[in-house]
Amino acid sequence: MSTPTPEPTTTPAPAGIAPAAASGHAPGPAPVVGALAEEALLEVIQDSLAPIGRDAHWPAGTVPPGDDAAVVPAPGGAVAVSTDAMGEGTDFLALWPAGVRTRGHDVGWKAAAQNLSDINAMGGTASALVTALVLPSHTPVAWVAALGRGMAVALPALGAPGCRAAGGDLGSGDRVQVTVTVLGDPPPTGALRRRPDPAVRERLCREGADLVHAQAGLHPRAADPSGPGWAAAGLALLLTPRQVLERRWAALPAERRPGPRELARAVRAQLRPRPPLPLGPAAAAAGGVVALMDVSDGLGRDGHRIARACGDGALEPWVDEAWLARATTGLARVAALAEVQPEHLALGGGEDYGLLGVLPHGAPLPDGFRRIGRLVPAGERPAGHEPLPERGWDHFGAEGR
Repeated sequence: MSTPTPEPTTTPAPAGIAPAAASGHAPGPAPVVGALAEEALLEVIQDSLAPIGRDAHWPAGTVPPGDDAAVVPAPGGAVAVSTDAMGEGTDFLALWPAGVRTRGHDVGWKAAAQNLSDINAMGGTASALVTALVLPSHTPVAWVAALGRGMAVALPALGAPGCRAAGGDLGSGDRVQVTVTVLGDPPPTGALRRRPDPAVRERLCREGADLVHAQAGLHPRAADPSGPGWAAAGLALLLTPRQVLERRWAALPAERRPGPRELARAVRAQLRPRPPLPLGPAAAAAGGVVALMDVSDGLGRDGHRIARACGDGALEPWVDEAWLARATTGLARVAALAEVQPEHLALGGGEDYGLLGVLPHGAPLPDGFRRIGRLVPAGERPAGHEPLPERGWDHFGAEGR
């Protein structure tokens, strides 16, 4: 998901949203990449990735970064591949209108997370990542080192300790552009896909199915009690100038104002998402899930995508009203400050990188998943459900969000 954004302002951080450490791209006394030779900058990046550069990551017969290409193991004889890009001004701002600076650590973390999420959605386990990095010459060297450390911290923290940083490429340009490609090992039972085989699709079109969802906690030691929408809430706050947030804050009744933890949670969800990496391979091993994808563009958009993949137009997605009420309750105060309906955040907001799956109706739930809706033959209406709106991000559609 990319986010076209306005030009950043120079406002300080709003109350309750702590600004990140200064890391903009203006020239200053600190070293910038234009003052280094490429070899020296590569050394900075390699040093920042050192925590995940252990010898154990490179067994006999493999080749670590530093040559023309790395050679990584593929124990199953097949390799899952995913690639995605993050561009300054498109996917992030060096300085957001709310006054928060995007640190290199944030960009490194998110660039890794969004690609690890794609491998997870196939039921696979990430084995290596390569990074193509475009930098303006005035980018602080410290920012680049922080980007590498963000990746190095994200891999074990998110649940991919065996993923290797296998090199990449450097180039110069007007804005930062980070393109990450992740390789992964598919599960022994075969990759989980969003489009099941014809026999399964025929059964789903007759009997319908359950929509299930898994979401990682936004803190490594706490489960997320409410569901998706927090990354979208964080984006809405980051894109709002501080002065506007202050006016809205003053106008809200005290009981509708979000607390500092809620604000920080929303911003963190946008800058450092946490895909539930262990749950994809676990669902593949347990069986039962007949289709799976990650939610990058919003439950509404991706729910319709998986419905079309499973039913070829014969299935319609519905969302459970009780689940939606629970999912939006926790978002209510942040949504009030952002002046967005909480239902819009929960169903149309992307970049939480949860997992959306299809399970035969009534089948046992895999660990970590919840039933959130139904896929039913067109024309039917399941009790206690409402139509899932096709809402979310589309890079080239008339309605982006």
